[in-house]
Amino acid sequence: MFSRLNIFKESMNKKISISFLITVLVLMLTHAVSAFADAEKSVGVLVAADSSPVHKISILEVRRLYLGLPSSDGLIKETVINLADPVAYKNFLKNVMHMTDNGYRRKIVKRIFRQGGRKVNEVENISEIVSYLEEHPYAVSFMAEETAKKTKSIKVVQVLW
Repeated sequence: MFSRLNIFKESMNKKISISFLITVLVLMLTHAVSAFADAEKSVGVLVAADSSPVHKISILEVRRLYLGLPSSDGLIKETVINLADPVAYKNFLKNVMHMTDNGYRRKIVKRIFRQGGRKVNEVENISEIVSYLEEHPYAVSFMAEETAKKTKSIKVVQVLW
């Protein structure tokens, strides 16, 4: 009987330690997910050169421009895709275009082959984006708000997400 009592006590200790480990694991996962979600919630903005006459436009208009369609008012002539910041690019596709990267690229290729036109410009460096925007005053791009605040020679046209 004594050995059965010891076995029962040991099994209770193991149950407590297993439940404790599960609780700690759940708390750690919750913390990790919330930290990841905070990183994904960065604010994105539409930017243009300081000297650009570009003004605030609707999100629908931004989507049209990045699909290669002309601006309704004819003011914005070109768009630049910012590949320098993968998180901003992912958030742009998710929050503005409502597409995945593959879906977006397929849509662009289909439009080019069906309707003609040019591919949307892609730039992989912030300094190249700034240079491009300065050379093309009717062009716009997107980036994280923090990056836009640190970058000279550009202005924030509007918040996108």
